[in-house]
Amino acid sequence: MNTALGMTVATIAPDMNRRAPMIAGLAFAVLYATALLVIPALAGADEGAVRAQALLLAFAVLALVVVLAFARERLSGPAAHVFTIGSAVLVAQLCLGIWFTGGPALRPGQLDTDAARVVGDVGAMWLPAATVAHILVAVPILLAANEDLLPRWLGTGAAVFTVEQLVETITIIGPPGSFISPGGPMNHYLGGTLTAAFFLAVGIALSLPERTGNGTGPTVAETAPADETAGQ
Repeated sequence: MNTALGMTVATIAPDMNRRAPMIAGLAFAVLYATALLVIPALAGADEGAVRAQALLLAFAVLALVVVLAFARERLSGPAAHVFTIGSAVLVAQLCLGIWFTGGPALRPGQLDTDAARVVGDVGAMWLPAATVAHILVAVPILLAANEDLLPRWLGTGAAVFTVEQLVETITIIGPPGSFISPGGPMNHYLGGTLTAAFFLAVGIALSLPERTGNGTGPTVAETAPADETAGQ
């Protein structure tokens, strides 16, 4: 009985571990999209909604870290180092975004107009600055896909995301009130949607059987059972 239980655990554990990035990617996409797209559209600047937005972003960070950790395992060389730096910057910027999103809502109406405007302006630069971290994360994924370490369709998605984020850097100097203003529609609706979709795609790709470097050999998942059988 103990042997059968051990075999069952040994079978289930790798499968759960393989699905973890997909589950984390889905969680991030839902939480991030809700925080950036749904809550601002439905609740506006209500203090309770703003604090809920900050909470959703906090949970999104936790899910994102899981996806990034699994992705890092597939990379090597300079691209892996770039990815690590980009991941650290991305997580740090998300945490800063939580500060500037939830902080002013703690004491609504107690900040004078000038102070509130300064805090809002600084917070608005979070998403424009995040484009740099997104590029540092997406480019190594693109390179890995070109080497058949990840699916080619993910490489296509990474290329599209990289180009869009490069264009979106214009929001750093965009005029206030325009589509390309800092923290404006381009950052939220275009960049936010693509960010959620990209990391969801990364999570799904990482849950697929791992590919060999040339893309023609057996996957790790296919060779493991054969090795175990040979050992017996």
